[in-house]
Amino acid sequence: MILIAGVVMLLILSNGVGWGATLTWNPNSESDLAGYRVYKCDRLPCGRASGTASPLATLGKVTTFNIGSPTTVQYYVVTEFDTGNNESSDSNVATFSPSSAPPVAPPALPPAPTGLRILPSG
Repeated sequence: MILIAGVVMLLILSNGVGWGATLTWNPNSESDLAGYRVYKCDRLPCGRASGTASPLATLGKVTTFNIGSPTTVQYYVVTEFDTGNNESSDSNVATFSPSSAPPVAPPALPPAPTGLRILPSG
């Protein structure tokens, strides 16, 4: 069974001339893996929990997906699902910025933790 909490996949976007961009992730080696789902967002935060992700594709046991050549900035997350249709949490967000689009500002960092102390060792 796929672990629902704490799933992290590495998403990479590469842009090939004439073929569009390809989304790539690390494979899951669990025996009950059925496939992956790709979601697309047009703004941050991107994810199913935030309500901004739209299903783009349901795939088998492949680890790449060609997103074409979007003309605007797009964000993507991938999930895994098992043979019981249990779906993992979202992967990290991959960002596609077409060469004609303005640079994407990074998301705001969360506030620094408070109440931390450094204790001497030993």
